[in-house]
Formats: sequence, structure tokens, C-alpha cells
Amino acid sequence: MSANNKPVLDPSTWCYLYSELSNYVQEYSSLDPIWTTDSNGDEIRTDDKEDEFMDIVDTVESIMQKVLTKGEN
Repeated sequence: MSANNKPVLDPSTWCYLYSELSNYVQEYSSLDPIWTTDSNGDEIRTDDKEDEFMDIVDTVESIMQKVLTKGEN
């Protein structure tokens, strides 16, 4: 598939797609707790799971780049 034939996603759709896919992969595959509550009462990822999430994001974006193009702002 040539770069010219790839569908183009605007940056906000690109971000939404990789975030949703990465979150799904992590939630589906994780055996350990992902979420903790911070001092403000907000639910956040644990430090280890945040690092894992960023690794998943890198992989998901690599896959997306094979079939999609990220549009300009």
C-alpha cells in the first residue's frame, strides 16, 4: 500500500484511536491492577502501568502508521 492511498486521520482522531486501542490492550491483558487513586481522589494509572501504557502506545502507533496517515493540524 503506498502512502498516497492511506486514509488520513485528523490529529484528534489519531490520538483518540491510539488511546482507545492502547487502553483496550492494557485492560484486556493486564493481570495486575492498573489504576490507583491519587491524593485528589482521581483515578490514575500506577507508575508501572503508565510505563507499560506508553510502550503499548508506541506499538499501536507503529501499526497505525502502516495503514493510516496522521493529518496536519
